[in-house]
Amino acid sequence: MPDPVPKRGRGICHSTEVPKLGLLQPASGGYLADFRRSCRDGGLDCDTIHYSVPKAAGDGEIRGKVTWYGDVQWVIEGNPDTAKVSQTIDVGAVRYAFEAGTTAPAGDEGGHGEMVAFNGTAYVRSTRTGSAEFYKTVYGPYMRCEAAGLVGPANATPDLIATTLLGGMTWTSAVNDMFSNIEKRSGAPAAAFGGMVTFEKLLGTAIALPSTQHENIFDSKEKYYPFAPHVEHNVSCVVVGFVGDMKEVEKRGITGLEKVLYKGASGSAGGGAAETLTLHAHLVTLRRSCKAKTAQEVRPQDVKEVYHLDSSSIVANFNLEVWLINDSMEEHPVLPAESVPAPIAHPPSLCSCSEWVVNALVDAGVTHIFGGHGGALVPLVNAIVNNPKVQWVCTRNEANASLMAAAYAKLTGNMGVCVATSGPGASNLTTGLLDALQDQCSMIAITGLKPRGGIGYSEFQDLQQSRMFAAGGLPLSLDVSSPDALVPLLRDAVAKALSLRTVVHLGLPVDVQAAQSPVPLKPFCAADVRAEVELPETHSFVIKNVASELRAASGRGSGRVVIAVGHRAVGAGHEILKLAERINAPVLTRLDAKGCVDESHALVFGVIGVHGKSGLERATKVIETSQLIISIGNHDDTLLLCNRAGLQIRPMITFEPDAMCLRINARYRALYDVVGDIKFTLRRLLAELGPQEADPIVNAPSLMEGWQSELAYSGLDIVTPMDAANLYLAPPAKKAKIELAEDAKRLWADIHRGKWRSSARRTSRFECISQGSQELSHPDCVMKEMSRRMEANDVLCVDVGDVTLWASLSACLTKGQRTLSSERLGTMGYGLCAGIVASLLRAGPDGGRAVVVVGDGGVQMTINELGTAQHLFGSSDKDHSLLIIVLDNAKLGRVAFGFEGALGCDLGPTPDFAAIGKAYGGNGVKVAKAEELPGAMDEAFKSKGIFVLHVLIDPALKADMATFQDKSIAMMDSG
Repeated sequence: MPDPVPKRGRGICHSTEVPKLGLLQPASGGYLADFRRSCRDGGLDCDTIHYSVPKAAGDGEIRGKVTWYGDVQWVIEGNPDTAKVSQTIDVGAVRYAFEAGTTAPAGDEGGHGEMVAFNGTAYVRSTRTGSAEFYKTVYGPYMRCEAAGLVGPANATPDLIATTLLGGMTWTSAVNDMFSNIEKRSGAPAAAFGGMVTFEKLLGTAIALPSTQHENIFDSKEKYYPFAPHVEHNVSCVVVGFVGDMKEVEKRGITGLEKVLYKGASGSAGGGAAETLTLHAHLVTLRRSCKAKTAQEVRPQDVKEVYHLDSSSIVANFNLEVWLINDSMEEHPVLPAESVPAPIAHPPSLCSCSEWVVNALVDAGVTHIFGGHGGALVPLVNAIVNNPKVQWVCTRNEANASLMAAAYAKLTGNMGVCVATSGPGASNLTTGLLDALQDQCSMIAITGLKPRGGIGYSEFQDLQQSRMFAAGGLPLSLDVSSPDALVPLLRDAVAKALSLRTVVHLGLPVDVQAAQSPVPLKPFCAADVRAEVELPETHSFVIKNVASELRAASGRGSGRVVIAVGHRAVGAGHEILKLAERINAPVLTRLDAKGCVDESHALVFGVIGVHGKSGLERATKVIETSQLIISIGNHDDTLLLCNRAGLQIRPMITFEPDAMCLRINARYRALYDVVGDIKFTLRRLLAELGPQEADPIVNAPSLMEGWQSELAYSGLDIVTPMDAANLYLAPPAKKAKIELAEDAKRLWADIHRGKWRSSARRTSRFECISQGSQELSHPDCVMKEMSRRMEANDVLCVDVGDVTLWASLSACLTKGQRTLSSERLGTMGYGLCAGIVASLLRAGPDGGRAVVVVGDGGVQMTINELGTAQHLFGSSDKDHSLLIIVLDNAKLGRVAFGFEGALGCDLGPTPDFAAIGKAYGGNGVKVAKAEELPGAMDEAFKSKGIFVLHVLIDPALKADMATFQDKSIAMMDSG
């Protein structure tokens, strides 16, 4: 315990010790250790905690003043003072305010609702008088209210800043735990707070009608709160509220706080805080396109809705400004009626069509636009370059721009954007568009066209682009015929790309790009369309049915269940492993989901789907003998469900983040489709399953026998191997065999008995038994050396070829790292393009490194983009790290080794790739001997900017899946 800190002024503390918010990560490294070091450098008290309260503001800075207006009891009891309610408050003089109110003078004069004010604007979740159905968010620079708690002036310095890095607690527990320590150290019995909060799960409520009939709103909730709570996951908000120990407030004679706080506002305190604490908070939810780091950076167009914050919401992180309340609060002053200016109609913000397009894309969350330049694109690129909220990435070839946009979409989950000029610029985009289309990533391509008067008969770079892209499979590819058509077509294109996770194209004539937009600048209506198709939570009866199915499947150790993980499950790795342990199910991942789960865990059986193969022998065996597939965020289940005829022979249960994903992958029949945020649906499923020893099936073996029989006669063959030529070759349903081969029996028996629990964690699950040259570095060793050095925020970018197999089997990701690959189309050269994108997105002191694994054939397809990387890195004030590991065997290894009799695969003498990296302004090392590898890898991972690690490998060594052994379970001693 640190020594008590002397106080400056009444109730103001220099630092505050705050308890933990869950389990700490190791302090030896990682972002938490970096945060602690920065806190110590700033004199903060945070050596053993998850969130810290820094020192109070220095002398000379403006102190905040906490005030009140109206009375919260008026709202509750329905008896407002009409004279008070008609008064106007200038929000420009307030840093934060919240409670119930309306905007004035402009806006919804007859409205009423939850209110939050900050940054010179009041936001009200408003219901028009007399309507219980129509309610919306309105905003303005003034407000009228029945009750409010306020902190001013607008530039007030907080007494404390409360920050959390790791969440997981309920909102009430987190804030009350924080305040109980503030009270203990400072003596303040109450505090006001405001700032940015990210919720893992948000529950918000909103009043639907004002009560003016002397009727208590809590006694008639069905009337005044007729709508179900709003539920949203992974959402950023601005939260404003008060928290206080009301018993201590009354004891010290502090008045004014009762005008804002009321008992039961958000439940009683938790997590060790005093039972007398009361918490009341409101919030605004922010659009996913909002990039604001503080409340003062939030614009009105960033705000979606206003809610009362429910106490059971789960906090991910917060950064709150805190003002201590030690004295009675004064009533906030109002403006004289004659001083309130009449509303001024601001002239519309006129702009060009190109400026409108770029602003719409920014609203949709786009931060980088990738493309090549040309005469038919000048107005659009000028608008991109002039917009400070988006970065222009001018690639050396348009084909690489589309690959970068595809990688951007996959890494961020947002929409990727690529642009190109007319003619060959547009046609060069094709490969990257098809890559994103097959991997189900949201993307829009915008291409320049000749002026409208010359389309169709121009002699230079005139191409029917929309027909070309439509022929390639894009579901929407249109040419914009006029400025009037631009906004609705852009709306439709972006909505389709986001909601269907697909690729769309618009062709813009250069004269349309330069023309004035018929619509002034305004928030883009399609920006948050994906949120409209995301179900916050699936129905409880679906979760119960899935739990019952899994109990039967795993009961008494007889069910053979396999969990398959795709890239849409990123962020839910912990929950997936908990489910696997609960039902004793092996886990298989797609390459793009590699790292989503800890690969050192004995139940993680490796990567499937590399080059269309099902994986190692043991992974293949668990698929072939499985009785049920749990598909989690997986974009293609063919290898798991089907025989070689492409017909489904196994049942499955799917977990997807939204309903549109089910439409994308609707060709297979599922027992249950679980839709909603994957992390939280899995948590609900685990809670429903309960501990394994409590399963009723354990003491009722007949239930298990019934489940087996039901599967056997369900019409789905559950034992026929994947290499069956056709489904009709399977035994008839009545004769379906339940018996397994002896090796499969032993494999599943060891899994069900929990033998995996005694398996020690290893740096790699698989051991390569194919030995190459003793002098040259072995690719297996290269991947293991790389894996040991990768940190949690690093991104592994895997190219196509033999390197794909080496990376998928020999690299072991244990810290939740991301992996990017051209999984379906198999585009050589993708790895470097993805690495450049990852290095841009992970830039900064707390960022990560892009690690590219590529062969000598693949790297030469896109190595010119090192010029793009160096140009971007050199013009940025952030640190970028792009490590390119080139495995050089002087041939196209996958073609030479994968196809018998293949000729023409030798590439001849390869250049010195490390020297090429240096020529582009980076650094590099060539590793010609095995003993040089560790030192070179150390140097590579300490580098900044571009670093090329050129590793010579045995040209006779092939990456064949049969040359690996699975060493995680003792009985798996061959493969």
